[in-house]
Formats: sequence, C-alpha cells, structure tokens
Amino acid sequence: MAEAIVTVILEQLAAITIDKAREAWSLVRGAEDEVKRLESNFKALQLELEDAEEREYQDKRVKHWLDKFRDVSYDMEDVLDDWETAVRQLQRDGGSVPKWKVCPFLSCFSSGSQTVMRYGIATKIKGINEQLDQIVNDKVRFELIKKEHKEHKRPLETTSFADVSELVGRDAVKEDIISVLLCEERCRNIPTITVVGMGGTGKTALAQLVYNDSRIQTHFSKTIWVCASDPFDQSQIARAILADLDIDAFVSLNTPTLQNVLRTITDKLKAVKFLFVFDDVWTDRDRDWEPLKAAFKYGMPGSWILVTTRNESVARQMESSRVVPVELLPEKMCWLILAQKAFIGRNQVSCESLEHIGKEIAKKCGGLPLAARTLGGLLQNKRGIDEWQNVLNSVIWKSGFGKEIFSPLSLSYYDLPSPIRRCLSYCAIFPISYTINKDELIQHWMAQGYLNSDENVRRELKGKEYFEYLTTRSFFQDFQKDAQGNIISCKMHDLIHEYVQFLSEDRFVTEEVVGNSTLDLSSRKVRHLRLVIRNCKSSPLCIYGIEKLRSLVVASDDKTSGDALHDLLSRSKLLRLLEFDSFHLLPEEIVRGMDNLIHLRYLSLISCSGLVNLPEAVCELISLLSLNLRDCLNLEKLAVGIGKLINLRCLLIKDCPRLTYYSKGISNLTSLETLSGIKMRIDQSDGDELSIGDLENLDLLGGNLSVELMGDEIDLNEAKRAKLNKKIHLKRMDVWISSGNIKEEEVLQALNPPSNFPVVLFDYRKWFNSNDACIKRLMVKENIRVALYVQTAALQFIDAAAGRTGRSTSAESGEDPTD
Repeated sequence: MAEAIVTVILEQLAAITIDKAREAWSLVRGAEDEVKRLESNFKALQLELEDAEEREYQDKRVKHWLDKFRDVSYDMEDVLDDWETAVRQLQRDGGSVPKWKVCPFLSCFSSGSQTVMRYGIATKIKGINEQLDQIVNDKVRFELIKKEHKEHKRPLETTSFADVSELVGRDAVKEDIISVLLCEERCRNIPTITVVGMGGTGKTALAQLVYNDSRIQTHFSKTIWVCASDPFDQSQIARAILADLDIDAFVSLNTPTLQNVLRTITDKLKAVKFLFVFDDVWTDRDRDWEPLKAAFKYGMPGSWILVTTRNESVARQMESSRVVPVELLPEKMCWLILAQKAFIGRNQVSCESLEHIGKEIAKKCGGLPLAARTLGGLLQNKRGIDEWQNVLNSVIWKSGFGKEIFSPLSLSYYDLPSPIRRCLSYCAIFPISYTINKDELIQHWMAQGYLNSDENVRRELKGKEYFEYLTTRSFFQDFQKDAQGNIISCKMHDLIHEYVQFLSEDRFVTEEVVGNSTLDLSSRKVRHLRLVIRNCKSSPLCIYGIEKLRSLVVASDDKTSGDALHDLLSRSKLLRLLEFDSFHLLPEEIVRGMDNLIHLRYLSLISCSGLVNLPEAVCELISLLSLNLRDCLNLEKLAVGIGKLINLRCLLIKDCPRLTYYSKGISNLTSLETLSGIKMRIDQSDGDELSIGDLENLDLLGGNLSVELMGDEIDLNEAKRAKLNKKIHLKRMDVWISSGNIKEEEVLQALNPPSNFPVVLFDYRKWFNSNDACIKRLMVKENIRVALYVQTAALQFIDAAAGRTGRSTSAESGEDPTD
C-alpha cells in the first residue's frame, strides 16, 4: 500500500510541475532544488517498498520504519494537494502571479476584497525532505531492506493425501462433482470443472475428497494431482505430469525441455482416460496454459480436468464446463471441525464444560473451515475455561493468533497489484456486515486519489476495473444485482473485514460517542474516522486529534442535533471525504467550517431531515468531485450557484421527493459523468430552471441517466438541443413523463436518440398496468409517501396542539407529497 502512495505522489508531482509548470513553479520560487530532491527520494524508496510491506508483520523494525514512511507520504500528499489547489486558484484568477505569491512563508494574503489561503509550500517540502533523508538513513543503518535477490514467496505445496474422515461439511457438493466426472461428456477439448472460493474455504479439501473417492480411482485409468501455485511454471508442471504418467519415460529423456516433455505426454495420453487435478491455480494468462491444454486434448474421451482457484477469471480462461463456488460452512460444521482439534487428549467432562464457549468461538470462523482448524489447534493447549473465554472475547485482528488465521488471506492480498491493495484496505472504513454500494465505493476511492492515472482512462472506469478485480478474487460476496445482472452492492466476509482492519490498524477507526463525552485520538495516527454519535443534543463534541483526517463519516440517531458538530469541520481541514448520515442538519450547520475544506472531493448528505435548501457555500468547494444527496425528504431546492462546481463528476440525487428546483447552472458541469434523479423542463428554456436542452454540453455522462420531464408541452428546439447523439458514454436513459398532455411517441420523436441508444419511457398515469418497471417505481414512491404521511400527521398534531390554523401542509392543500 505504501508503494501505491508513492506512485500517486510521483504522478501528482509530475502533473503539477509539467502540466501546470508556469503557475506551479511560481509558488515554490527559490525551492526548485528541494522539489527535485523530493522526487529523487521518493523514486529511490519506491523500488524497495513492496518487499518491506511483505515483511512488516514479520519484523517489528520494518513495520516501525514503514509506519514512519507512510506518515511522511500522507503529509506529502497533503502538501501536493495544497500546491495543486493554489495553482487552480491562480488559473481561476487568470494565470497572473501576484508579487505576494513569491514568498513561500506567508500563510495568507489579501487580494482586493477577497482573502485567499496561502501555503508555505516550499517550507513544507523542505521539512518533508529532511524526514525522508532520515528514513533513508535508517534503512541503510539498520539494513531494514536486504539488497540480495528476494526469492518469490510461494504457498505451501499441496498433495492429494488427506485423512478424508476429518473433512466434513462437503458431502453434497462432492457428490455433485463426482456425478459430473463419471459422465462420458464428449467435446472437442478435455472438459474442466473449476472450484472457486476465497482463501480458507476448503477448496483443496474438497478436491482431495473427490480425488480419493474409490469411484473416481476406479473410473479413471490415471489420476494425477499437481500443485499449480504461484509462480506458475509450465516446465515443472509438465514434468510432474509425465513423471506420474510414466516414470521410465521421464527418466529416459536426456533433455527434458518443455517441448520434449509435452511431446511425450501427448503420446502417453492417447490410450489414457485421465483426471488431472490442478490445485491452487493463480494464473489466468492464456500464454501460461496454451501449450499444456494443447497437449491434454489428446486424452481419451471421458477424461476431465479439475481446477481449484481463488480467482473466477481462471474459470473463464480454462473454458470451464462447470464452475462450482465453494459456499461457507454453517456454524454447526465449523464447530465440528474446531472440536476435532481442540478436544484431542481431553476427557468427556472437560469437553462438556468447554462445549458452550467453543460453539461461540466457532462463530468467529465465519464459515471458513481453515479458520476453524486454526482456532481448534490454538485451543488444544488452552486447558481452562478462562483461557477459552479470553479467546472468545478477543478481536481476531488484535490478537496474537490473528496472523495465523489471516495467512491464506495474506497470500491473496499480496498477490493484488499495489493500487488495488490500497483500495481494498480502504474498505476498513465500513462497519462489519455493511452493505457497500458499488458506485459509492468507487466515488470514495476517487475522492482519496486512488484512481488517479496518467493514462487516457476515465477514473470511474478504472474504479470499476478494480472492483471487478476484487470481486473475481472473492474479496466481496452477497451481491445484489439489477435486472441486467450488474452488481449494485455487496458485502465483505467478516474475516476479510477483520483482515483489512488488521492491515490498517489505527489509520481507519470507528468510534462511538454517547451524550457529550470526550474523544481523544491524539495518540493515534487516525486518517479515516467513522463517528457514531448517540443522544448528543446541543453541546459541541470534544474530539482531539482530528487535524489530519482525510475521511469523516458521521452517523447519528434522531436525538442528535447539528450543534454537536460545532467546530468539527473547522479543525479537519485536510478532509477529502465528508459524509453525514441521519442528522437533523440545518443549512447553516452544514456550512459551518466548510470554507476550510479546500481539499474536499466527496460530500454526502444522507437522510438529513433539516435540509430544505442546499447551501450556496457548498458551491465554493472547487475541488469537489462527488455530491451525494440521498433520502433528504425535505430538500426543495438546489443551490443557484451549483454551476461553479466545474470539477464535479458525480451528482447523485435519490429519493428527495420535495425537490423541484434544479438550477440551470448544472449545464456548466461539463465534467459530469454521473447524473441521477433530476427533473427538467421540456416546454421551455427560459428562466433559471434546468431544461432538457441543458444536457447539450454534458458529453461525458455515462451509465444510466434518469430524468423526469416537467411541463405540459414539448419545445422541439429545446429537445433537439440536448444532442443525445453526442452522449456516447451513456448506456441507457429513463424518461419519466409527468403530464397527461405529452405522449410517449412525441417525446421519442423530439429527443431523436440514436438507433442503438435505448430510451425507456415511463408514464406516471400508467403506474398500475402490468409493466414491471412502473410497479417498481410505484413501490418506491409509496414508501416515500408513507414516510411523508407520518411526517405530515405529526405536523398537523403539533399545529392543532398549539392552536395554529394559518399553516398549510401538503396534505391540507391537496398536493401529492411524492411529486
């Protein structure tokens, strides 16, 4: 992960000093050599970080050294952000370089009536260089990173030998696989069954059960087991197969090159009906498997290949006839596996006294048989109830036995590319068993700068690639999908979540504050904080050590007011991500301290019931990339100046039923790639309300676009101005028609979309027909209607109790609260 941070720093440094050279260098005048030394230091360390990261949990000195380096790297990212923001300010002011900008030691300046933040960028770079010099010296002085060639660390070699009586919980899936293998399936190539699952699920054990079954040994004339772990070696695998097929033929080869070995294998397979088991396959590269598959196809009909892997893409590469996902074991089975190990050498009385605690410990395994065996082995040497209770009460990732349980996960983790490792580790910010929205997760990654690239690739697409990469390697599960089969959300297995917490330690923290208690984080190196506040009504929270936070997610109950936040934002000036969930926030409480958040890239306001108008101050967040407004039931109006957010890439509006005013400034957001849940006029383009023609220059829009058309007639010129033919990144457009005077065919004719671009029309008047989409829309609307009905009833009760009669609610005026 440190390697990924350095890569991002070097890319950002190059982008500033090359792409924005004139403005950038003017801000560090006199410190050019320091900038070059900084780049040189980071490049020198970048080459050695991967080895250091793999050793940090084996050598405490390496871990301490890496922690210091990470802190300096985080600080450097902050300085680069300061620098880039100052450059952006210069460019926005017309590119001039005022005299006061030459001095790097001023912290602020006044330009006319505007006071602008000013950073001692050069001074900070010099300070970071001094820290880096010390880190480099420590590396050499303590020989923390060895210079000799590092042998690739590979998993332990597996074999077919196992005590099958100890392998429990897989009988049904074993029988399913065996029934397929015993079939005489005829096809051009040898068919393949691929067993897929995360590390520790028992894929190898399942393959051993199948391999050692007497029916399999009788049915196939030759069964061969090959451990194909990383690194993949074609020659070694081919030689292992030939040695098992015919040891004499293997020994007789004078030069056992891959060519000679494969030629001999093809001759031997012509008279053999075989089962090859390739266990623990990691590679999904075609060039690795092509020569082997070409040789295998000479086998007799009825031959099969069985593969086990953590990577779904292996199944696709092998053109598998069957893909068998290995499910998690129920708690009952985990307990049986744990008890097999833990109760060795104990008498019946001892076993009975520990059984209740043992079953609770088995729940920690999360359905993973390897975790159950590891914990069972640990408990063998713990004789008393107190010792078992300590294991039960411990958090795995903080415990002494965590490394052993996490061992199979570490193999998968360190096999990931460094940038993707960083994205996975970020998931520590979510609570355990949390439902993670895929698109919001990608926006989180983008806000943290994890998706930056100098390639011509949209960052959102890179985020989707990373998500798919993690998905195929079984780091996510419990997927929810849309009608087209696209993943909407997922969860992490509890043990994987504990593992990323283990990796992240104090950098990602979740804390709960009850009432007006004090929280002190100053002794920890917290960068990402999830804060759960309960029953805090008026007084400001006392939280220390938040000055270097990059992410702040604040969740609350309905008894907490926005006053509790008071100076929280004013002291968290380095935030990239800010999310409020279930706060009764008033607009003035949202903007309090927000003028300090010049680095903020992601702002999410979820279920903020006090929010009626989006504050204009939000429009001054010039670095903002994502604005998420979800379930704000009382929101009526977006900010007029929203067009100032020229870097905004995602504007998500969902389930805000009272929202009717959308500023025309949205038409200026030409960087927008995601736009959801908006209302547009189709009858005119006058005034300051958003109209359909304002899509004209939003050519980067992608994914699905959902709009509701307002007005009783169609302005053809306005509809044509939308220029849907230029929206090449859009996959689909859902159009909701709110007026009975507008016909669906008229809308299609006016918009004139390309023939290959699906525009799906929905008419509110047809909610109750058999159209599934309309019914689903109705269900959403009805849920909102019920919520608003309860809210309206409460207001009416308050009004009646207070004797007020002049106030009109939506229910009294006959308005549909869902409009």
